[in-house]
Amino acid sequence: MLRGVVVPAAGGDTLWANTAAAYQDLPKPLQEMANSLWALHCNAYDYASSLSAEMKDIEKTRTKIHNSTYVSTPYETEHPLVRVHPESGERTLLLGHFIKKFIGVTPDDSRRLFATFQDYIIRPENTVRWRWRANDVAIWDNRATQHRAIADFGTQRRIMQRVTFGTSVPVGIDGSRSRMVKPEPETLAKAN
Repeated sequence: MLRGVVVPAAGGDTLWANTAAAYQDLPKPLQEMANSLWALHCNAYDYASSLSAEMKDIEKTRTKIHNSTYVSTPYETEHPLVRVHPESGERTLLLGHFIKKFIGVTPDDSRRLFATFQDYIIRPENTVRWRWRANDVAIWDNRATQHRAIADFGTQRRIMQRVTFGTSVPVGIDGSRSRMVKPEPETLAKAN
């Protein structure tokens, strides 16, 4: 859930993409390939890499705090590329820039596969663009969407409040559940 507290006069829209529609758009051979693929996801994703130089300067302090808290402990998890939505039963693509590689696939082939599947997700017909007004609230289902803010608002202020609710562990079409790789689940359990 996201609330626009301070929104720029222009820019700063959010795009949402429907990953269930993207899966349905895949040609049958790509669906079959996707059904069998698993990917290694990691929390060490550099959000600032996609920002302009001007925005990188503005984000420098925030990025330092982000890195010291969010990525100070690397987490790696294997997820199925095709997730079965626990409520609707729809098949959705579980993809995004947290993917390091596809399991059993070379890094170069992983990048090409990622680009192929991601292109289906971000097709205009699978997306919606929201122009924020102060106090707007958006609620979406992360199990079947991707989202991103468009960093086209220069130095204008954009302050959002976000709440994320817990969810279920992703399950592939064969019933296999996502699995934690790093830190090792036993080590994490002992720490808690």
